[in-house]
Amino acid sequence: MKCHPKQLGVQMAATACLYNLTKGEVSQKIHPTCLRKVVELTLLSMENFPKHQQLQKNALLTLCSDRILQDVSFDRFRCAELVMDCLCSFDDSSMNRMSVAICSILAAKISTEETSRLGGTHHYMQKMLELVHQKMEHMAIDITLKFTLSALWNLTDESPATCNVFLNEGGLDLFMRALEVIKPVQHDVKVQVETKILGLLNNIAEVEKLRYALMREDFILLVRRLLQAEQIDVSYFAAGIFAHLASDASEYWMSSSLTRDDVLNELKDVVLKWEQPQGEMVAYRCFKPFFPLLQCYEAPPVQLWACWAIQHVCTKNGDRYCPMLHREKGFDILFELVCNKNTEPEVYRLAENVLLLMKPHIQNCSSQYS
Repeated sequence: MKCHPKQLGVQMAATACLYNLTKGEVSQKIHPTCLRKVVELTLLSMENFPKHQQLQKNALLTLCSDRILQDVSFDRFRCAELVMDCLCSFDDSSMNRMSVAICSILAAKISTEETSRLGGTHHYMQKMLELVHQKMEHMAIDITLKFTLSALWNLTDESPATCNVFLNEGGLDLFMRALEVIKPVQHDVKVQVETKILGLLNNIAEVEKLRYALMREDFILLVRRLLQAEQIDVSYFAAGIFAHLASDASEYWMSSSLTRDDVLNELKDVVLKWEQPQGEMVAYRCFKPFFPLLQCYEAPPVQLWACWAIQHVCTKNGDRYCPMLHREKGFDILFELVCNKNTEPEVYRLAENVLLLMKPHIQNCSSQYS
């Protein structure tokens, strides 16, 4: 492959061989350095023959591997771009499935700058939203839809540019229709789809300058319904959307059928009912979107949701999140919260719990707080 990069026959045969050699038990014996070379040559082949469907399919078959995507070091952004180009170039169900599966994993592993470049590319966003639309039209709640939603969720994470493109391409209306369409779907499947959709919409709600787009009567009422969901994954993200929207001053609240005070009261009631789930519900790149919420003293339920969310991930994965929270100066904000005489008891308790969780993980924490 390296010696004959422009010879289609060589590349066709070689990509097929690589797929067979990197699957099954044999692949477990291949050193990651060798797998990295496999990926590099596969990507080069994709670049050289962008319009050859079978070669692109061979490449996707090789790349669509948990071991390669999780354990091997390579240029993930370049790979994601080539995979998205492939998605946009061919109308093939199996290629669509592999493309969005690969992208859903890579989007969580590239930098926020790179996710913005990828998700901010209009024709990529258009294609993914088109896939969602097609699946909803035919009520095909399948693995391709789930991977597409995961990819969109990861691409909008910490990426205002991607969130803006999503809104401009009609993503909000599409996702609102999807939430209505899936009502009769089998419970577990419905919860999975609702969680992914609300997770993405939560990313949009984090962007202050885009919140106006969510201040719609129909959207507010839809989120209110999902706030009361029995499944905590769904309720959690609905609550997050309301927390971010309500964190703005009351004059920015534009719903006439549901006041900001109504939302804050319902938000508090729901959060206080939650019990810690067994697993980790969510992964965060950073805690910075939570800090304005923690400092929202005139809306304690907003602080309550933020504290609950931080406590959840710090409880489930303290080794990752406690040092992250400390690096981003979250300790200082939480310490200020527990020292403030106006902090409500429920918020104080959660903030104190997080500070105590942080102590074993971070040097010198015990000297600051005991």
